[in-house]
Amino acid sequence: MSKIAYVGPTIIGVATRNTIYSSIPDSLTEAAENAPYLLSLCVPISSLPAAMKQIADQKGYIYTFYRKALAYKASSE
Repeated sequence: MSKIAYVGPTIIGVATRNTIYSSIPDSLTEAAENAPYLLSLCVPISSLPAAMKQIADQKGYIYTFYRKALAYKASSE
């Protein structure tokens, strides 16, 4: 697997925003069992600028998953 970036919000104990991973961390895989959209926030490095633009522009599928992840974060705190 090539390197990926997690573009979702930081969720303590799960994943840190804008972190580059060689593989999806176990903590994120486990969280995705209840919230599968979290894996959609792991994008190939080549897609990082487009993903960040969707979040900045507040539109697109990445932004939709980002908003869901914010709700997940709030419920896990």
